[in-house]
Amino acid sequence: MKILWFRLALVFYFLMIGYFGFRPFKPITGLTYPKVEASITGEFQMGVALEDRKGGDRIREALGRTGTMSLEALLKTDSLGQGGPARIISLASHTMSRNFTLGQDGNGLAFRLRTSETDGNGMYPSLLVPQVFTTNRFIHVVVVYDGEQVCLYVDGKLHPVSEAVTGDFSTWGATHLLTMGDEAMGVRPWAGTVKHFSIYDRPLQLTEIEQLNNGDAVPGAVYTFPGEGTMRPLKYRNLAVPGFERFSPRDCFANIIGFVPLAPLLWLAFRKRKLMFIRALMVGFLISCTIEVSQRGIHGRVPSLSDLAYNMLGTLIGCGLLWLGFRHYESRNQVRSAKGK
Repeated sequence: MKILWFRLALVFYFLMIGYFGFRPFKPITGLTYPKVEASITGEFQMGVALEDRKGGDRIREALGRTGTMSLEALLKTDSLGQGGPARIISLASHTMSRNFTLGQDGNGLAFRLRTSETDGNGMYPSLLVPQVFTTNRFIHVVVVYDGEQVCLYVDGKLHPVSEAVTGDFSTWGATHLLTMGDEAMGVRPWAGTVKHFSIYDRPLQLTEIEQLNNGDAVPGAVYTFPGEGTMRPLKYRNLAVPGFERFSPRDCFANIIGFVPLAPLLWLAFRKRKLMFIRALMVGFLISCTIEVSQRGIHGRVPSLSDLAYNMLGTLIGCGLLWLGFRHYESRNQVRSAKGK
């Protein structure tokens, strides 16, 4: 009868692990970055970022109908030491899932675009053009996707580096958020200035790109900044990422302590000591890997190798406690046997 209760406890434990591992994270009401000047000036420092939920929906719907796009922006970086890439303009859910991202990687410009023929992160393939950014100088960039390739224009001139990409936007995520200066997870900040940017639902022609580079307007933009009036200070989407801290003691503790009961519960539920510790470690590894891989598609969650390491550490601690329990039980039996003699 006791084993049945322990097995029910093991099932309840798995359900709790599943709940905390697979549940989506939602915005924390009222928790925003400390500065909001970017909504007016377009100047982004570490800790300043913007979001536009309605604008992101409008972009997704318009571009989804054509399967092509152009993004033009006048911008300046504050540092060539930014990477990741650092997110300048992004329509994404988290660091592993996006519709598109314009970013900076050192002195290079990165553009990731998700299509029906790429992966969900827009990385394979993606455009990375070296030696685009320089400090203390504004550059005008236009990224064009015509359904066959992604190409870049810098200050009105076509850059020789391009990337062959095909497919439409039918696989774009419906919940992805339009952001500037970072992404919703708060872990890819960009420092610089965006004077303006526009998004079109068609590939711009060279004459139009030259117009934009000269400061003239080109009609038909789906989205324009500044001017839409719907940008707001970015809210965090990940409870485990406080600000820009890469290490969260609370997150570390939760990932470790959550896996400590695994080995003891497996023993109590099945009472098979042979290879007990190896089995517990294998189960812990499989559960943690399943959770981390699945989080690639869960809103507000970010897969992390550090979480896997914390989970395995918790499983090891549980195995150690179980081993100490075995030793204590054996020692007590030896004492009782000695007294009986």
